[in-house]
Amino acid sequence: MAENGTQGEWALPDGWLWTTIGEVAETTSGGTPLRKHPEYYGGSIPWIKSGELEGEVIISSEEFITEEGLSSSSARIFPKGTPVVALYGATVGKTGILGLDAATNQAICAIFALHNAFTAKFITYWLKYRRSELIELSVGGAQPNISQRIIRAFPFPLAPLPEQHRIVAEIETQFTRLDAGVAALE
Repeated sequence: MAENGTQGEWALPDGWLWTTIGEVAETTSGGTPLRKHPEYYGGSIPWIKSGELEGEVIISSEEFITEEGLSSSSARIFPKGTPVVALYGATVGKTGILGLDAATNQAICAIFALHNAFTAKFITYWLKYRRSELIELSVGGAQPNISQRIIRAFPFPLAPLPEQHRIVAEIETQFTRLDAGVAALE
């Protein structure tokens, strides 16, 4: 970790440090039960796919899997509040926060803070802001992909937690103002 250092042209305020996501988080991805087993689908476990990472908080899923589908695949249930990022295809770099306990497919990377280093919203806003860089790091032709290795190596400006909360609150205030302005124009 590079305390108070610079990342490219960015110098950080006192108390912040440049790090990588992998130095302050663990990552993992989900899995897909075999489609040839219909008994793996239609259960009660929400199963999120990368195309569903459209809003800030994911509160519903298009598909559900069964306990048998969960146990027969590499899918696992991630807890509500988990930040996630899409790894494959047209959705590369899209982010969200699980608003429910849910399983995901392998095209979604879940990010878990080590030692409460960051809040879910802070890292999600950072990744959303830098999505174009994630897309530039993707490899492949028709289906560009990034890997968990790329996510773990991605630069991250780690702020003290009180500062993270203040920044997130300010971002959300600005979004509220923007929404009000759009509503007024309509």
